[in-house]
Amino acid sequence: MKKLVLVIFLVGFCKVFAAFEFDILGQLAASTSFPIAESRTTKVNGSTEARWGASLQIGYQFPMTNTLKGVSIFADIRVEQANIAITFPGDTKTVSKKTGLNLGLGFTSKFIFGSINSLVPRDTILGFGVGAKVMAYAPDIILSTKMPILAPYLDLFVEQRFFVSRKLALVGGINVGVDMMMFQSTDIGQLFSGLYITAFPSLSVGLSIGLHFGH
Repeated sequence: MKKLVLVIFLVGFCKVFAAFEFDILGQLAASTSFPIAESRTTKVNGSTEARWGASLQIGYQFPMTNTLKGVSIFADIRVEQANIAITFPGDTKTVSKKTGLNLGLGFTSKFIFGSINSLVPRDTILGFGVGAKVMAYAPDIILSTKMPILAPYLDLFVEQRFFVSRKLALVGGINVGVDMMMFQSTDIGQLFSGLYITAFPSLSVGLSIGLHFGH
């Protein structure tokens, strides 16, 4: 009786969890910022900086029919470089820059379109992700109390999966992201020689490459 229950459990487990997927992605992006200063009379500009990141995505694919092969929902755990960089009008060559490390958690949805008449089995992915990022490490940023939070973030992306086996694919993609660093209060927004930055929105465009495990 116990063996029968075990067999039924394993069969059911394989059927239920067969559609689980894992993506491991690395990213290199160019990020342009638009800092907002507390004083309206103080004019500051952002700076375009390179930013690296990595993402572990764990999710489940819901199969579809016809053109749409499936829809996947992922939990997205990410780590990335954080840049707070400003310039002043008339002196754009001098960049005041602080760096740190962000940890993020969010959800990503991917719409999967299967390949047609392709020599290499591949999928085209259109997707978006939302979530929040916390600055977990900032050795050159002195803040009096709490760390700033990047919330929310929104990513839009296109990916290509090139399958090298039934459940392993190489992934390449292009993504556009928007996020905003917000501070708990102006007391901790003093970052550049007495200048208070109350919010730090940014726009990034980047390339991603990695591996996909699953369907």
